[in-house]
Amino acid sequence: MLSLLPHAEYAEDQKHAKSILTFHVLRSGFTAGAFISLATSAASTLYWRPSPSTTQSLLSTFGRRSLVHAARGSVAGLVLSAVMLGGRMRGREPIEWQDRAWRVQESVGQSEADKWIIGGEIVGIAAAVALARTGRLPALQGKMSTTILGGAGLGAAGGTTDYMVWRYGIRGEKRTVAAAEAKS
Repeated sequence: MLSLLPHAEYAEDQKHAKSILTFHVLRSGFTAGAFISLATSAASTLYWRPSPSTTQSLLSTFGRRSLVHAARGSVAGLVLSAVMLGGRMRGREPIEWQDRAWRVQESVGQSEADKWIIGGEIVGIAAAVALARTGRLPALQGKMSTTILGGAGLGAAGGTTDYMVWRYGIRGEKRTVAAAEAKS
């Protein structure tokens, strides 16, 4: 979605550099936290398996745990990336912010990844809310913020995975001709 903001021809002329770079870093941290949470939810599901006497299956337990872990992991990734951005860019000149923001916007692959990730987040939120509203997530009944954050986190991870499969698997890392021509 950084493609919606103005992109200067030269880095020195880049406007909204701090906003652009902050959005990029926070979105990346949110997604990284969601990916890490998938591993923690799988590990906790396998460690604390539902007993055979319960009606819950291993898959349904993993689904609920992954939603809760994704909510927590996404927020943790968001907070950590904000702290790291502050530490990395503290005291930097405006041109350094402009240069980094300009390079993020100049990257065609990054622009494509942003669109896939944000699309995945929207689908993840919609799916999680729909499941919660229909009663398929009874453990999260009344915890809509966890449901929304977890859905966004799982959607971000799914959007990133979909982008990687699309870019490097199906298309074989071919850039679109229109994007290359638009730059010249």
